Amino acid sequence: MKKDMSQKKKELPLYIKVISLVKPYWVHFTISILLSFGYIFFNSFSMWISVDFIQELFNPASVTSVEENNTEKTVSEESQGNPLNHILNASETSSLYKKMNRSVKKLIIQDNQIDTLKVVCIFIFVSFLIKNIFSYSRRVLINWVELNLVVYLRNRIHQVLVRLPLRYFDTHRTGECASITFNDVQALQNIINQSLYRILMDPIQILIIVIVLVLISWKLSIIMFLVVPVSGLLIVKIGQSIRRKSRRVYQQVANAYSVFQETIGSIRIVKAFSNEQKENAKFDNANRRYFTFQYKANRLSYLTSPLNETLGALMLGMLLWVGGRMVYSLSMGAEDFIRYLVFLFTIFQPMKELSAINNQMQAGMAAAERIFNTFDEIPEVYEKPDAKTLPAFQDHIKFDNVCFKYNQDADASWVLDHITLEIKKGEMVAFVGHSGAGKTTAVDLVPRFYEINSGRIQIDGLDTREYTLESLRQQIGIVTQEPILFNETIRSNIGYGLKEFNDDQIIQAAKAAHAWEFISKMEHGLDSEIGERGVMLSGGQKQRLSIARAILKNTPILILDEATSSLDTESEKLVQDAIERLMENRTVLAIAHRLSTIIHADKIVVLERGRVVGIGKHAELLKSCPAYKTLYEMQYRNQDRND
Repeated sequence: MKKDMSQKKKELPLYIKVISLVKPYWVHFTISILLSFGYIFFNSFSMWISVDFIQELFNPASVTSVEENNTEKTVSEESQGNPLNHILNASETSSLYKKMNRSVKKLIIQDNQIDTLKVVCIFIFVSFLIKNIFSYSRRVLINWVELNLVVYLRNRIHQVLVRLPLRYFDTHRTGECASITFNDVQALQNIINQSLYRILMDPIQILIIVIVLVLISWKLSIIMFLVVPVSGLLIVKIGQSIRRKSRRVYQQVANAYSVFQETIGSIRIVKAFSNEQKENAKFDNANRRYFTFQYKANRLSYLTSPLNETLGALMLGMLLWVGGRMVYSLSMGAEDFIRYLVFLFTIFQPMKELSAINNQMQAGMAAAERIFNTFDEIPEVYEKPDAKTLPAFQDHIKFDNVCFKYNQDADASWVLDHITLEIKKGEMVAFVGHSGAGKTTAVDLVPRFYEINSGRIQIDGLDTREYTLESLRQQIGIVTQEPILFNETIRSNIGYGLKEFNDDQIIQAAKAAHAWEFISKMEHGLDSEIGERGVMLSGGQKQRLSIARAILKNTPILILDEATSSLDTESEKLVQDAIERLMENRTVLAIAHRLSTIIHADKIVVLERGRVVGIGKHAELLKSCPAYKTLYEMQYRNQDRND
């Protein structure tokens, strides 16, 4: 019991969060509810009239009211002085129901049978027409709301994701993020589309029908009240289990999505290593796990309808038995009993929808948990309350006793351990070391891609954490080993991140990066689309576009991640020349994978297991730093072997 209560406390805020999403659209929901009341009224009226149609068509001559029969029966019973018989055979219908029935009959009964039948047919058509107009208007209105919410949610998730620190993406796969943005939002859309509306209106419709049923016969309604709670209890229990299983389903969808995206994104390598079979097996395994979880959830969901129908059949059998005896005993009219059955069958539809809604709600809530968990992630601190704009870089960058680790567990090892160094304006400083030494991490801390655990990084004596991220990163240009390009035009890629630029500036930057020579030969020039990740360009062309982007940004600080390491000789020469132009009059932080490219650096920082073990020029380090000498000899020994 305590566990159930604690679970409800956990669930309540989630339901409130989901409801808060539709709060801005309360006017639309209010109108849709009014339209629904209109639909319920005319739907009930059409059913009522339909029974009168049957009465007039098959028994038009029967004008003797049930009240008269009941009165005669009651007088007869009373004369016998048997109170029990009086209770059992008393009129089942309430006085309010009788008044309603008389009012409707006055409206439709005419002087002759044909005219009455004509009026009944007209009323049936008009009531069905109006109720469907109400239904259509409501659906269109709700659809407008739900589609707006889908757009809002996907936009907000995207906004949250791009504002999250890189640390988040180190532990969350791209496929998982995509699955939350599309699959989970789709599941939440189903809640908005059906559940939130129906969970309010179906109970109202059920309540109205129940009132009518009680007015017609309170005795028959007792049977219904015995069966419905059992059905409701089963629905709730099944829904709770479905929610647990749905969490696993959505997680597995994300896994399958990630495997698929990873395979397609690395298709060249997959084919190069003839690894298609292994990738197929990996994707099949992810899909099989999805199948297992989804099948279990569906199997449980499909159980709801048969259980309800079985209970409904039990209730119907009991009603037919008891109601039939009432009709035979004249304590209830045949018309009233038919009307009772018509309204009773009508109540099954909203009850069935409620059971389906519960299943949808539980599946949707599992998706909502993942969506709101994403919303609750802590974004990058772009601006502190008192953050200032970082002035233009003038003198130096300083690492002051900097410590950093990716995993924040207490026993996790340090990636950078008490790093202290100074970089003067205009210097080219290279970071070297074995793989995992901390080269890339050290450079990534300057633009604050990660927040340091202790120590300070200063620019001109100013702690970078005291200034806005935007003003910091505006002063830093980056050229990575793997060029990052977008599926847009060449113009958009070179001018990426800049608010204002013109074609002359784009062309000058492209010429400086030796990119204009191939851009000018393309059919659409700067308007040429380059495909996803620049797939329509060669490696050298992509890198030169990346350099042109950095040239156009024209920042005082430049980060280079061995931009020529994966190029052929001809492309490397062009790119290297472009990089040299880019480096002019800039402070350069270079991540060096090949020592031959940084021999002439002003300062070389040697890292080993997150610590600085040497700082100096190439010649100095060969004499004073064993770690650097070992790196140098290993690279040149390997180069001699290759030669």
